[in-house]
Amino acid sequence: MNALNSVPSTARRRRALLIVFCVVSSVWFQAAARAAGTNLTAKAELGFGIGYDSNVYLQDVEPDPAGVAEAAASGLEVVRPNQGSVVATVLPRFSAAYVPGSAFRVNAAYSPELVYYTDEPSEDHVIHRGTLGLGGTVGKATWELPNTFLYIDGGDLGPTFGLPGDIPAIGGVPMRDRRQAFIFRNSFKVSYPVGKFLLRPVATAYLHDFQTQQRPSGTGYRYENYIDRLEVTGGLDALYAVADRTHLLAGYRFGFQEQHKLLGVDSPYDNHLHRFLVGAEGSPWSWLRLAVLAGPDVRVFHDDRLSTVVPAFQDDELLVYVDAVVTVSPTTRDTVTLLNRRYEQPAFGSPSMYEDVTYDATWRHQFDPRWSARAGFRIYLGDWQGPVNREDWIYTVSGGVAWAPLPKVTAELGYGYDWVDSKVPNTAGREFTRHLVALNVKYAF
Repeated sequence: MNALNSVPSTARRRRALLIVFCVVSSVWFQAAARAAGTNLTAKAELGFGIGYDSNVYLQDVEPDPAGVAEAAASGLEVVRPNQGSVVATVLPRFSAAYVPGSAFRVNAAYSPELVYYTDEPSEDHVIHRGTLGLGGTVGKATWELPNTFLYIDGGDLGPTFGLPGDIPAIGGVPMRDRRQAFIFRNSFKVSYPVGKFLLRPVATAYLHDFQTQQRPSGTGYRYENYIDRLEVTGGLDALYAVADRTHLLAGYRFGFQEQHKLLGVDSPYDNHLHRFLVGAEGSPWSWLRLAVLAGPDVRVFHDDRLSTVVPAFQDDELLVYVDAVVTVSPTTRDTVTLLNRRYEQPAFGSPSMYEDVTYDATWRHQFDPRWSARAGFRIYLGDWQGPVNREDWIYTVSGGVAWAPLPKVTAELGYGYDWVDSKVPNTAGREFTRHLVALNVKYAF
């Protein structure tokens, strides 16, 4: 794998020390919370996992030797197709809640995930996950301010693919998320009841700061660059109670999206958006829960270069935004969750715009207090706007069995299979298949 992307021994020692720190801290963390009083509660967990990834680099096509040699001359190593690896993970988690009164509460958590690829050490990484949730109730108003922070301590080179291989479908998200980056997500909302109405100002922010090197591709290989992006939105929802636990909704969002530079050239796809929404929230019956938003997404692009640099781009195309989750409980032991998300955003691998679309169905069954099972099917679509000729479909079937032999111990065995259909002709390297199997065990202190 990429020589410049290999994990130095100092990083391995640093990650080993992190494991020791997490194990020791989990005991101290729990004891300190008990000593602090009833306003502060805390929890510590420690998980371990072992699994197998049959296609680490999402490639089924053998690279041409000429492209491999050309990449090597530039200090890069082309990824190998159908390269499998055992994957080991360590997953500690620390969380705490502080509630001094109804007007203010804090929920915080930190969860590093240490991931090791026994056969491909260049893919080793640590994902540092942090959450900080603030909220409270003041009079009739309830406010919420959840924040999530994610830092990936991984390699600083993007993957390199030798032709006729290619950058995999939808940019190869699993490989992207092993490389160095910082991601921040934030939302804010205030709910204020007025009779049967509920007024809810809302705001969101999303920053994806890729920290990998940007490099040009060669004639016989493709180096994958990542482009930073930013989105900020704000607006207002008006909800009307049609039943005790169900509201109909109408809303509006205004916001902007930015796509930053690739190889020193700024993207022309910065835009601001107007989003008009209708939907439903709540539980009209005990067996049904709804959280549905949908409506037209109107974009206005800022850069006058679009008409000359990208004349085939349809900047006035009307798209649809969807964020819908429907949960059905046909029995007391069964839960079926149906999800559909659809939104447009700047791509992370090229100056372009695409629709990110997910269809997901999951069934869970609880056999008894100790045993449960799940099965799911997901369709993930990346649909690019012209002039980019790209449409990728990733299909995933998955399943698993969970066991809780003791009150504080859980174990889960899971399996997933991916296969891809790319609608772009003569790009076999975008299509791949992959098997994933994993056994995870967690202990809650």
